[in-house]
Amino acid sequence: MKNFLLILLVAAMAACNSSTPPVGYKIFGTINNLPDGDVYLKQSIDGVWQDIDTVKSNAGTFTFFGKVMQPEMYRIVVADTLPYISLFVDNREITIAGHVDSLKNVKISGSKAHEEYEAFWGSLKPFTTALDSIENEYYKAEKSRNKKLMDKLDLGYDSISKVESNAMKSYILNHKNSAVSAYITWSQLVHETELNELDSLTMQLDTTLNNSVYVKMLKNYIATLRRVEIGQQAVDFTMNDPDGNPVKLSSLFGKYLLVDFWASWCGPCRHENPNVVEAYKKFKNKKFDVLGVSFDKSKEKWQKAIKDDKLTWHHVSDLKYWGNEAGKLYGIRSIPSNILLDPSGKIIAKNLRGEDLHKKLKEVLK
Repeated sequence: MKNFLLILLVAAMAACNSSTPPVGYKIFGTINNLPDGDVYLKQSIDGVWQDIDTVKSNAGTFTFFGKVMQPEMYRIVVADTLPYISLFVDNREITIAGHVDSLKNVKISGSKAHEEYEAFWGSLKPFTTALDSIENEYYKAEKSRNKKLMDKLDLGYDSISKVESNAMKSYILNHKNSAVSAYITWSQLVHETELNELDSLTMQLDTTLNNSVYVKMLKNYIATLRRVEIGQQAVDFTMNDPDGNPVKLSSLFGKYLLVDFWASWCGPCRHENPNVVEAYKKFKNKKFDVLGVSFDKSKEKWQKAIKDDKLTWHHVSDLKYWGNEAGKLYGIRSIPSNILLDPSGKIIAKNLRGEDLHKKLKEVLK
């Protein structure tokens, strides 16, 4: 009889445990008019969005199960030709509802982190609206070649961007224990924040976020930037030129060398290329050289851009897109970017564009 009661007790406990929801996330999606097929859940791993789960949609519905250590930004892709859905995932029941023709406007609920993320961007709406308006006006001015107006719009854009950036920093300092703050620091501020300030922002995040992927990436990124600060010796690397021949960075030492990170698909890079061409023509006979490091993934498009833009200097690429190994060594997270080395290979300047490049070269190549 005792054994029978024990069996009943164990069975009752198992029944209770089976009804207890697992610790983790459940993502329930309902997308109207979505054809049946594969739906992919993607995570950014080492800067590359990779599939971490795949399920079949059935009459527009799909479900993902899993667990995150800290809230993290994921993507859901329902088709290569359609926009992806971005969502901040935490270990809760999350619902996604919308129409296949408007995937950028789906309703996401249940994720506390995503709600916070949406509220954050809502608070910045006045800035983003103003910046979008300036971009549209700049495009019109560029088409009409109105240089005076373009310069004026540039100043206005920079002014609003600084205010927006300060608002982001203020948010982070007021939400130090939020994974959203860590993500904002990583995704929005690393491009434009001075290294010491970026380090300070990261160190002020709550220690409960130490396991956040964004805090880990920030700390690694800051350590990388410390190794390639102005005044440091350039980190050497070897990469193939368009003909497949290896080129070692240090083999080009002996002249002032501009290491230019760019890509054929990068509009701002192509816009800056004529300025670099002009600088090269002006100073190439005065101990100045250029090494182009491309973030391309298509060799044909890379070579075509070199020819079309008349880039008659050294070029290398590993055709790994944002996974470019030289880019990782130098902490390059946006292009165009560049570093200027003196003849000994010491870094003496960074991100020289437009007239600033000419001024610096004129200064050092007296």
